[in-house]
Amino acid sequence: MKKVIASVAIVLALSGCEEANKAIDQAQEAANSAVDSIQDKVDSVDFSELNVDAFGGAAESAKEFAASVEEALSADLTNAAVFEDMQDKVANSYACLVDATSESTAEKLLNQFMSAIGNEDNRSLIEKGVEKAKAAQECVM
Repeated sequence: MKKVIASVAIVLALSGCEEANKAIDQAQEAANSAVDSIQDKVDSVDFSELNVDAFGGAAESAKEFAASVEEALSADLTNAAVFEDMQDKVANSYACLVDATSESTAEKLLNQFMSAIGNEDNRSLIEKGVEKAKAAQECVM
């Protein structure tokens, strides 16, 4: 009788492990799908088509801003320190762009970037960086 009870307990435990493994596999597939989707969105933003020469003497500032946005899009935003660092880089490069051009010109470039960015976390990072730049209004090269 003890052997039958032990056998039934083992079978139940193994079936529970099988269901747990299935749940883990499903979660991993969902995570992989989400990562692939985000990567597709990041890959679809092509900053090489940006005409920074249209900014004249402020072309370097426009390039710096574009580079900071591009770096932020490929950063690991799950790490709080990285998120904060990327936010600071976007803020500083945006402030430098405003100093070199004007607020309206910087806004136009920002709007171009924002229209191409589909990921809400990336959009939030850039928006917060710009808000920080507007509050600080200081370019540090």
